[in-house]
Amino acid sequence: MATSCSYYFQETLRAAERSGIDPRDLLRQLDLTPEEIADPAWRGPSEKLAELVQLVWFLLDDEFMGFTEHRCKPGVFAMMANIALHEQHIEAVICKGVLFYRLFTDDLAMEYQKTGTESCLEIRFLRRDLDPNNYFLEFWLSIWYRFLCWMSGRILPLKAIEFAYPEPLNRAEELRLMFPGLQYFSQGQTRLVFAGDLATIDNVRNRSELKAMLSRAPLAFMVVPTSEATLARRIRSDILAARGTQIIFPQLEQLADLYGMSQQTLRRRLQDEGTSFRRVIESLRRDLAVQNLLRTKKSIAEISEGLGYSETRAFTRAFHQWTGMSPRSYRNTFLDQIRGGDGKPEQVHGPKVQP
Repeated sequence: MATSCSYYFQETLRAAERSGIDPRDLLRQLDLTPEEIADPAWRGPSEKLAELVQLVWFLLDDEFMGFTEHRCKPGVFAMMANIALHEQHIEAVICKGVLFYRLFTDDLAMEYQKTGTESCLEIRFLRRDLDPNNYFLEFWLSIWYRFLCWMSGRILPLKAIEFAYPEPLNRAEELRLMFPGLQYFSQGQTRLVFAGDLATIDNVRNRSELKAMLSRAPLAFMVVPTSEATLARRIRSDILAARGTQIIFPQLEQLADLYGMSQQTLRRRLQDEGTSFRRVIESLRRDLAVQNLLRTKKSIAEISEGLGYSETRAFTRAFHQWTGMSPRSYRNTFLDQIRGGDGKPEQVHGPKVQP
């Protein structure tokens, strides 16, 4: 993914701020503004987010960025990767990594389980209060998924991804792009459930490749493996590319004909990606609604009409379901916070969408 949503910038800055670092100093170094970061509709280059994470690592001397009780000095993950590199297959890579962190820290618990052909990697942190929004848990989960994909030289299919907390509506679509597969929330644990036997998948990397990859960390782990290959991503891109003054949302049967597949196949492929046609359309409507509310002076009625709603009331009901707020309240509240309440940009951390 070429860009990352503002939420991940906000949470990284919040970690630095808790440790006494002025987030505005970090933003100046990255040539970013507080107004951009506070805008829920803004997306920043993934390269900038990677630079920000590197800065926080360096300033805090902590790869865990203050989200655990004890520091994890920069270089620990690289050491683990160098040790696991000697393993022949991906299951052994995971087991060696789990053992490494079990010996290194009590702040983090990783567990690998295998039942038949189902392999699960569970991750949890001892002090959940230090990561109340589950930012670092998702960050660590994504790092491990991408690391294993990279080690195998392929996209490892996920049977499911389970999260031990309710679905976060402000980044639900982002999570579906980060972790392709069926997603379940409010579960008893947070874990990746792999489809297939990882003991049959070879580790194809060598030391020089690992050295090159680690030199680009964490950027190498911020690229979504499926990227433009997902059908959901393609649908969003095609709809956005065809839009004029009023966006046209095609019917499922129209897209199936366009892509040369049956409606049943289109539905199944989207289900395999952990989403549905309705969710893709609704998430796109939500993103466009937020952008219009915060970046234009269009009236609520104009935005509603532009998104294809026959009545403004229907748009207002849908927007309230997405965010827990009316469009007018959302616009007034967020713009006020972006301006610091007095017309001056002040607050770095954007408001949260209601979970």
